[in-house]
Amino acid sequence: MEITSAEKAFETLRDKVSVDVEEFWALALGPKKTLLASRMIFRGTVDSCLVHPRDIFRFACLENASSLLVAHNHPSGDLIPSQEDLRFTRQLLKAAEVMEIPIVDHLILTPASYASLRSDGWCRFETRPVRSV
Repeated sequence: MEITSAEKAFETLRDKVSVDVEEFWALALGPKKTLLASRMIFRGTVDSCLVHPRDIFRFACLENASSLLVAHNHPSGDLIPSQEDLRFTRQLLKAAEVMEIPIVDHLILTPASYASLRSDGWCRFETRPVRSV
């Protein structure tokens, strides 16, 4: 399966994600956006989830991912990202640049819908070519 849009990612995750507590998920993608693996990286409480970039990139490296799409849910049903969501996404994008494993999007999920931080313009996702040695 190819994950070529936020909608495809939502379809992939919608039945996996809890409706009761926050969860942070990562989709490991191959060079042609083929889904290599999906994993819940963190599980939190009804309104928060402790997340660390090293665990997300550990998953990416173990799956030999070319890129990642990350997502977390809001059990409240609110699709607007919090300031903490935006701060963490910017931190993750900086780590992605160092690791040379791009983050293609960060979705916020509810049972009925999703918001794309990329498409909705909340964060700047730059796709840079990998450096040659």
